[in-house]
Amino acid sequence: MTRRNRTLVKYIWLSLELDEYDCSKCGGHDLRHISKTDNCVIITAMHDLFLTLSTWGPQGDLKLDISIHSPSDSQHWFKYLTFGPDTLPHSQATLGQRDDPEHAWIAGKPSSAPTDAALRHVFAEVLGEPYNAFYDIEQESKWWQTLPEVPAITSVLLRLQNRRRWRPNTLTQMLSRLPRLEEFHYEPWRAWSTNDQTVTDQGYCSLFDSLAPRKLRRLILFENFDEQYSSCFARCDNMRVPDHLVGQAITKASLELEHLSASFIIDVEHFLCAVKSGWNWPHLTSLTLTSQLLSGQQLPIRINDMLEAAASTALKMPKLKTMEIWNGKVGSAALFRYQLKGNDCAVLTWKATWKFTLQPRLIKAWEAVAQANTNGTYFVVREFLDEKITINSHADAINFLELSEVLRPTSLQQILAAHEMRLEGMPQGLGLARTQPTAIHKKPSFSGRYWSKAVRYYTKIVERYLQIPRSHDEVIHMGPQYMARLREAGYDADLIIADSTPIR
Repeated sequence: MTRRNRTLVKYIWLSLELDEYDCSKCGGHDLRHISKTDNCVIITAMHDLFLTLSTWGPQGDLKLDISIHSPSDSQHWFKYLTFGPDTLPHSQATLGQRDDPEHAWIAGKPSSAPTDAALRHVFAEVLGEPYNAFYDIEQESKWWQTLPEVPAITSVLLRLQNRRRWRPNTLTQMLSRLPRLEEFHYEPWRAWSTNDQTVTDQGYCSLFDSLAPRKLRRLILFENFDEQYSSCFARCDNMRVPDHLVGQAITKASLELEHLSASFIIDVEHFLCAVKSGWNWPHLTSLTLTSQLLSGQQLPIRINDMLEAAASTALKMPKLKTMEIWNGKVGSAALFRYQLKGNDCAVLTWKATWKFTLQPRLIKAWEAVAQANTNGTYFVVREFLDEKITINSHADAINFLELSEVLRPTSLQQILAAHEMRLEGMPQGLGLARTQPTAIHKKPSFSGRYWSKAVRYYTKIVERYLQIPRSHDEVIHMGPQYMARLREAGYDADLIIADSTPIR
């Protein structure tokens, strides 16, 4: 279809639809949230996509947007979820019935938070247990290396409508097949337990370390969260504390960037502490970071000290035009912004829902930044305070603070729509059943020939990369979880134990 006008294609949306599910699985204790069929579709789709796009030569900019969901996600506990491509002005909602007591929806509004089991279902791990096709990370890496490189792709989007979680190690391998990648826009959700977050942060360190030698120009990171969801889990802090090691990895990866925005995934203090002597950012024009100090509950001297330290680091950025440090949550929003306007004006702005005074020494430090980057600049300080505005979520804070590049506009709209529906209820005009999907959202009816090909390929991958340990001791130490996985894959696990020979 695009053979003769391929240069006109600027955006590709890969929409992966998982199996639909009923109420027996939407919030129960069945951990098999992603089935064999789902993994077959995912692996085959990624293979076909990379194989096809590898024949496209580099011709300008080409954006790849990858999404994964089940059409049933918005039919049970999460009726406010919306899903669509990045190009539409409004997300396409697939809404369920207004009254659904079984899922705590009364008169179009949720009467309670979802269960932890329901949340685990929609936040399941992609290519994870128990139907993983790969024995371990090394085997998965070997599979990714069999896929051809795709030089045509220059930008990747992974938006927050992806509640299913791609492991950072998987993303590291995926991005390694894109040699001309210039922009990575990543909007993951936070993990919902301390242990999961620790494992995820370790994966983040590897992911961002792998980006450091790449020729990226733009890196936009936004770790999404929902303060209602965190209250559903016993071992989940209301607001998670960023890991300083992740901050170090992102700081190092930013040295050759033109634009960095990292919201909630790291803290500005970790960025500042990671800076080493001799480091500089020769190309960076825009930097946006979040700070947990900007909560309205910290001592003003700590905030002034942090913002003054940011000015010292800004002196290492000769092309800097904008630096933003912000924070937002229910009931609170704050922004510190330094911005060069034209060649002769620098503006220092404080905007918040709570009182704070920029100290003279802080203003002087940022005047030095402006003087270092321009000639003959005059300096303006602006302060805005609105203690009466209602902030229902971090998305409201983003709107109030007029932040333009911390996440995709479609993603911002989805957060706002979800909170509005939970507070105000589902619109009266929307009926008892699912709305008729538009053509772009119709689930494709794959032919028997396609499924036959997909199953053959998936079976080949499982046979090759779900390798069986040769050591008797190694098999025993893997425990019952691994033995169950072998049985699911069609192996006689008891026979494997009997036949395996101890290492001598």
